[in-house]
Amino acid sequence: MKNFIFLPAIFLFVFIPKDLEAFSSNLNYQIIKYNNFLMSYDCFYVDSIIYPFCTKMSSGSDQNYIEVTNLYFEDFDYKPNLEFQLLTPQHQKDAISIYDEEDVVFRVVHNDVVNNAPQESYPRILLKFPDSSTKTYTMNKNDAIDKYKASYTYTLKLDKGTYEYKYITTNKYENNLFEVKGDWHVTSRPYNFIKRTPHSMFEEMPDNVCFSWDIATDEKDDKLSYELYLGFESKKSELKKVEQCPCINCLSHSVSKLQHKKKYYWYMVVKNKFGVPLETEMFSFFTGGLVDKFYNAPNPFNPSIGTVTDFVFPMYYDGNAQIKIYSEFGDLVWESDKSFFDGNTTGNIKYDGRDNSGRLLYNGSYIAILTKKYGDKTEIERCRILIIK
Repeated sequence: MKNFIFLPAIFLFVFIPKDLEAFSSNLNYQIIKYNNFLMSYDCFYVDSIIYPFCTKMSSGSDQNYIEVTNLYFEDFDYKPNLEFQLLTPQHQKDAISIYDEEDVVFRVVHNDVVNNAPQESYPRILLKFPDSSTKTYTMNKNDAIDKYKASYTYTLKLDKGTYEYKYITTNKYENNLFEVKGDWHVTSRPYNFIKRTPHSMFEEMPDNVCFSWDIATDEKDDKLSYELYLGFESKKSELKKVEQCPCINCLSHSVSKLQHKKKYYWYMVVKNKFGVPLETEMFSFFTGGLVDKFYNAPNPFNPSIGTVTDFVFPMYYDGNAQIKIYSEFGDLVWESDKSFFDGNTTGNIKYDGRDNSGRLLYNGSYIAILTKKYGDKTEIERCRILIIK
């Protein structure tokens, strides 16, 4: 007959004081897990104190048990985490508010207000202003979030600038301060966006269309970033962001390889260094196509802001082309180099509104004369250009 070994059943009884039971449902406290023999339970770390309780292990007889207190657990190898998040801000550490559009609302949650309530007149905000002066405010308690948490707020109307904030509180067990700190930026949107080009009333050649603008910002050493949206639809939601957007703090950007004879719509989103955006209104312009006559676009144009105009013309055969510009009095003010163009294409020569010495031309009307040479054949065409600064 085989031998059977009977092992006594071991039962685990855990007696927890009433005030400790509340801690067991609060997961904010550090949990220390231990295992010895068949014993397994949770002990809670609160304010550097392990609350004592009694654990009994029995082998079936009330006379045979082991009594364990909190000193028993000092023999176990554990590494408790002493960082308890008593306050939780309800915003980003580096928060942002928009001046003249919204007040600054400080929001924080105090964890475990039932068993670890803040002392009177806490939590507080210690606020350092841009001029290095400081003020302290007692936060207002709102409705409880749940049994253990309550939210506190304080609203201020602040001028533009960067403020250092610090939430501070104490609990009922210690006099030490618990704090959470960060920066709060009060800033304004970029403003006064003015479109310069492309012009809505003149056709633009589809290669290297120049977008230019002016814009203002109140932020010192600001870094304005841009997103350019472009397409054929008249709804902003249908336009697509241009893959290569304008560079930081620039005031112009060129887009190449657009389609001929199309109406384009566009707008921009401009953000300051904190990411606060300005969305512009919708703009539109037309592109030109394969031409059958000599003209320039845009016309009129303003060379004082960096705008250039494109002279376009049909090249029916392989040959050279040159443009000369004369004043109304017949004075030659500028001439281009002679350039070769393939036949059956549209020729393009750019002009920046300057004379041959590099000086900007005066406001007024000028005559452009195009000379094309195909072998032994010469063709001459004229167009009028207008410069307005």
